[in-house]
Amino acid sequence: MSTKPAFSFSTNSANPNVVSPFWVKPVTKTGQAKKVWKIVWKWLKLAIFAFMMIMGLWGCFQTMWDGSVSTNATVGSGLEFGFYFGKTGDWRYDLSASMGQQYHTYSQWTMDYGPFYGIFVYPGASLVLNLMYSTRDWVGGLNALMAIFVLLLIIRALSIVVTLRSTLQNEKMTEVQGKISEINAKYKDLKDMASKQKKQQETMEIYKKYNIKPFAAFEQMFITLPIFLIVYRVVTILRPLKATSLFGIWSFGVTPLSQIFSGEFTHGGWTFIFFLLLVIPAQFLSMKLPQMWARKRNRNATATSDKGNKQQKRMKMFQTIFAGVMGLIVAFSAVGVGVYWFLNSLFAIAQSYIMHVIIIRSRRKGGKLESRLKSLGLD
Repeated sequence: MSTKPAFSFSTNSANPNVVSPFWVKPVTKTGQAKKVWKIVWKWLKLAIFAFMMIMGLWGCFQTMWDGSVSTNATVGSGLEFGFYFGKTGDWRYDLSASMGQQYHTYSQWTMDYGPFYGIFVYPGASLVLNLMYSTRDWVGGLNALMAIFVLLLIIRALSIVVTLRSTLQNEKMTEVQGKISEINAKYKDLKDMASKQKKQQETMEIYKKYNIKPFAAFEQMFITLPIFLIVYRVVTILRPLKATSLFGIWSFGVTPLSQIFSGEFTHGGWTFIFFLLLVIPAQFLSMKLPQMWARKRNRNATATSDKGNKQQKRMKMFQTIFAGVMGLIVAFSAVGVGVYWFLNSLFAIAQSYIMHVIIIRSRRKGGKLESRLKSLGLD
C-alpha cells in the first residue's frame, strides 16, 4: 500500500536536478526577466531624472551669466533662430545680415551654446521653424499656434509615462488620506521615540499595502522645469514667432504690460487686457479642475486630523502663490510665452479630464490600468 508524501517538491528551473519544497516559489525565466527589467528601469529613471534636472538648471543659470544666449523681444536683436540670410527672402524667417547672424547647424549650436541649447532647444526650434514656414500662407498667425501646439503635443506624448505614474500615485495618496489621518491622530500627543517609530512603521505598512511610492508623485516636477525652459527658449528666440501678430492684434514680440501702461494703450494696447483675461484664468483652471475631479473621485478620502487639514491649507496657499507668480510671468513676458501658457493649460485640462475618466473606468474593471503598469515594471 503506497503512502502519499507529506511534502511535495517542485523542480528548480535554474537547476533541474535540485528540487525545492512546495512553499518555495520556483523562479521562472519570465520572473527573472521582470526582476532584471525592474532594476534596469529603476536606474534608468534615476539617470534620466538626474540628466533632465542638470540640463534644466544648466539652461536656467546659463541665461544669467552667458550674454550670447540673452534674448530680446525686438526682431533682429538677441539670440535668434531662423534660416540663414537670403535663403527664403522673407525677413520674418531669414536671420539679419547686418547683425552678423548665421544659421547654425546642430553641432555648431552644441559647441557655441552648450548641451542644453544643442540637445533640447535646437530640435524644438528647428521643428517649429519648418512647420511655420511650410504653413506661412495661413492668416492671423494661425501657423504659429499650430506649430506650438504640435511641439507641446510631442512633449506631452514623450512624458506621458511619467505623468501617468505621478497621477496614479497622487490618486493613491488621496485614497489613503483618511487612514493616514487616523494614524496621525492616534500618535498626536505621543512624542517619545518608540511612538514615533511605531507611527512611521504603521504609515509605511499603509504605503506598502496600497503600493504607494511617496516620491513617485514628485517625478513630474523633475520633468516640468526642463520642459518649461525648453519651450520658453524656443518661443523667445525663434525669429518668425517674434515677428508674428496673432489675429493682427497681439504681437508676439511685445509684453502685455508694456502695451497696457504706455502711450500705446489707446492704439490697441487695451486689447492686451483681454489677452491677460484669457491666459491667466486658463492657467488657474488648469490647477483647480484636476483638484475638483480628484475630490469627486475620492469623496470619502478626507483628512480628519488637524495635521491633514493644515497640510491641505498649505497646499492651497502654495497653489495660490504659484498661480500669482505665473500670472506675473505672463504679464511681464513676451506675448508668445503667454500663448504657450494658454495652450499648455488647455493640454493640462484635457489630459487631467482624460485621466479622470481612465481612473474611474479602471476602478470599475478592478484596477486593470495599475496592473498593466505593474506588469511592465512602470508602477
